[in-house]
Amino acid sequence: MLYRYHTKEADNEMEFGLIGEHLGHSFSKQIHNALGNEGYQLQEIPPDQVDAFFRNRAFSGINVTIPYKKTALAACDEVSSLARQAGAVNCVTNRNGRLTGFNTDCAGIQATLEHAGVHVAGRTVLILGKGGAATAVKAVVQALGGHPVIVYRKPAPDCILPQDALRLHPEAALVINATPAGMSPAIEGQALDLRGFTQLEFVFDLVYNPMKTRLLLQAESLNIPHDNGLRMLVTQAVKAHELFFDVSLPPQAAADVLRELQLQQQNIVLIGMSSCGKSTLGRMLADRLGRPFVDLDAAVEQEAGMPVAAIFEQEQEEGFRRRETAQVRRASLHTGQVIACGGGVIERPENRDLLRSNGILVWLKRDPALMVQEDPARPMLKHGFDQLYARRAPVYEDWADLILPNDNAPEEALEVLCTKLGYTPRQASASQK
Repeated sequence: MLYRYHTKEADNEMEFGLIGEHLGHSFSKQIHNALGNEGYQLQEIPPDQVDAFFRNRAFSGINVTIPYKKTALAACDEVSSLARQAGAVNCVTNRNGRLTGFNTDCAGIQATLEHAGVHVAGRTVLILGKGGAATAVKAVVQALGGHPVIVYRKPAPDCILPQDALRLHPEAALVINATPAGMSPAIEGQALDLRGFTQLEFVFDLVYNPMKTRLLLQAESLNIPHDNGLRMLVTQAVKAHELFFDVSLPPQAAADVLRELQLQQQNIVLIGMSSCGKSTLGRMLADRLGRPFVDLDAAVEQEAGMPVAAIFEQEQEEGFRRRETAQVRRASLHTGQVIACGGGVIERPENRDLLRSNGILVWLKRDPALMVQEDPARPMLKHGFDQLYARRAPVYEDWADLILPNDNAPEEALEVLCTKLGYTPRQASASQK
């Protein structure tokens, strides 16, 4: 923790916090707590109550998210020039009953572009969406000398449709998604198909839950540099914190909080053949980091009310794979877990993107001589272990972000894995609190 600020507690009053319509997947409380604001709260407000919230002014400082950034702009007595240019307010301070609005999103957007090392000046930037976040993106792009083009899902003035974007702007160098498309739990959403854009240098998705939306996963498959909205979120939170408390945080503050948050939110997904040690190592790792442990085969069995072998017998492999993918999707909607996959999770390509949306995939690579090669409880082994391993091993390698040899004691693999993933003892103990 960088600083600790003492905040008052009062009934029906939020001194510092975030308002929005739906905040179930927000990381703002964790970030502001890490910055030292332990009184920061999340408050969901229905649309018919947001005007009264601003009239009552029962807060000292708030952040504002979807869909109230333009409402906040109208409610403030004074607005910064940048917020006025962006047409949206996401940070409001209350000084003696007078509301001042700011747009700290702009600082977060610019920080993400600068970190990526992309040059905006003179480039065509496709901005997906036309809400409050999109106006902030447009303001930054214009300030940096870029040429913003608004892409919207239906006809609107000064906008183009997604299906026309490639034809009209094949020269586009950047794509920035400022819509909720792909946000958890509706993770299948994607506001623009990137195929065909041969000049793209960077794809930026303001969505940060999941950590990799379908847009970013497609960018990755096309070898286009990309980033999510987490860096923007942390940077704008630091700026808001400075406004709330009239302080200046050290430049490293945002980087430190971002790294901690990325480690906390990332799922660690173990893949590999049956009996390679996924369940054993997974439980040990979950205990070390103080995380939930999810065994996908066990989840399938619990939902089906019968063991894997019985599912194969009654529903064949196709029936089991359907159930497995349903559990993969369910687990992938959550963050900060250790997930042990069944050996055949790679049989369905769609499982890869689901698991990678919030996770890093680790192949536990064990010497075949050390693994179980015949077992009635493992139906796929009836096809022959050697043949099955020869077919699956290249797929495990292709899916894996990290390959971990697991031929020795599990305690040894655990230490190596924690080191490779970047979890220090301090971070592990913090996760357990």
